[in-house]
Amino acid sequence: MADVMVVDDDDDIRELIAMRVRRMGHQVTSVGDPGAALAHATTAHVDLALLDWSMPAMNGGELCARLRELVHLAETPILMVTAHADADTRAGAFAAGATGYLTKPFALRDLDAHVAALLDTGHAAPAAGADLDRSA
Repeated sequence: MADVMVVDDDDDIRELIAMRVRRMGHQVTSVGDPGAALAHATTAHVDLALLDWSMPAMNGGELCARLRELVHLAETPILMVTAHADADTRAGAFAAGATGYLTKPFALRDLDAHVAALLDTGHAAPAAGADLDRSA
């Protein structure tokens, strides 16, 4: 069982993702505010973080970069889960330290594949379907 942090300001999406990850057998911390997520991550063990890009006060890219500054999270997989399918946002997410990228709306099996791959191998992208987020 892994400790997974889900950060999204949309309650419904955050809880959908959290519920799905719990069904995979993992413990989930569900956070709606990037500042609260950063505070949690400062003292908590996190095996995987799933971040939304568009959030108030701090976007997912900024949060990702701040999480990477924490020594204990420097190598932790981070999956950006966002409605932004454009190349600039995608490049910004990876530049900030994201390990993977999944666009909304997504199929639940795609979320499962990303989570499983990132937790099983630490940093590998899902083997099947190479780019499950459908944005090239």
